[in-house]
Amino acid sequence: MIQLRKTLQTAHETLDKNKIDHALIGGLALAVYNEDSRSTSDIDLLADGNKKNEIKECLVAAGFNLNYESNEVLQFTGIGFLDVILANRDLTQEMLKKAQSRPPFDVHVVRAEDIIGLKIQAYKNDSSRELQDKADIQKLMRSQNLDLELIKKYADLFNEWATIQKLVAK
Repeated sequence: MIQLRKTLQTAHETLDKNKIDHALIGGLALAVYNEDSRSTSDIDLLADGNKKNEIKECLVAAGFNLNYESNEVLQFTGIGFLDVILANRDLTQEMLKKAQSRPPFDVHVVRAEDIIGLKIQAYKNDSSRELQDKADIQKLMRSQNLDLELIKKYADLFNEWATIQKLVAK
């Protein structure tokens, strides 16, 4: 956990100093919303996709090594494992705008509904993630007073609303 905090702190301070909007997502963000969270070995951030080159430059200058790059994600090692998902679409840009600082981390975290939307996208894009992502969705759905219309909007993008309703019912 100490390494995760160092990775998060370094990435957050670097992006913040360079005025790049970003927010915590993924396994560590789950801990913000659910005491019964799972372990994770990396930090996942959502960051402004319009600043992809600046993100790469400032994180490399801060001591991270860029290991993989696509139009959607930047993966770093070095200080720690860091995945930066690029907010390239209106929906993910809106997630960044709505993110708020939440304890115990001094960094913005996307809303629980947004994590659910990202989890749906993740398991639809990579079926090997399906069991873990659905378990994460179930935990989030049980522990929050959520905007179901927003979750339905995300689920409908992938024709998954019936699946999400079944997860809620369990």
